[in-house]
Amino acid sequence: MTITSKSLFLVGAVLVILLCVLSIKLFPRRGKVIESWQTGNNTFAVRVKAQTERLSLPGLGGAYYVFESNTLGTDRWTEIFVFRHDAAVLIPRNQVSFVNDKIGYIYMGWMYGVTTDAGATWSVWNAERDLPGWKCCNYNLIQDVSVAPDGVGTMRLQPNPERPGEVTELHTKDFGRHWTGS
Repeated sequence: MTITSKSLFLVGAVLVILLCVLSIKLFPRRGKVIESWQTGNNTFAVRVKAQTERLSLPGLGGAYYVFESNTLGTDRWTEIFVFRHDAAVLIPRNQVSFVNDKIGYIYMGWMYGVTTDAGATWSVWNAERDLPGWKCCNYNLIQDVSVAPDGVGTMRLQPNPERPGEVTELHTKDFGRHWTGS
């Protein structure tokens, strides 16, 4: 059997692609900011930065969505959570809400964050960790969230129809620090 230069090139190209894919999955890193958006109320602000996934091939990589907050009048931004999406989608501007000057919440995919002290501290709920029996990955899991000033709220979910037992709605009495199916 004769190895041709075309065969060597093909094997080399396949190896390069495999190494790129493996490096993305094993060593994902944030790249350059491709979109940024900020909103706020009278006391604190929320900023969302979409960053490319480094080491990805053009058109193949996902994106990281970095949610941050700051107290108005300061230059210091605090990271709330980072959500990695398999695709670079637009920043979900309708998923950042302010209940009043102290209470605000954000969500994307299967993650939710809430503050009750004007952004000084945040509690993060993650379905991977906090929703019993849930299996990754449903990028559209959280469809809508509504939280009242007294802390009572509802999270509507879009479960994967191929996974029996996933719930369609969760409820909270503590602003979303904890969610239950009843």
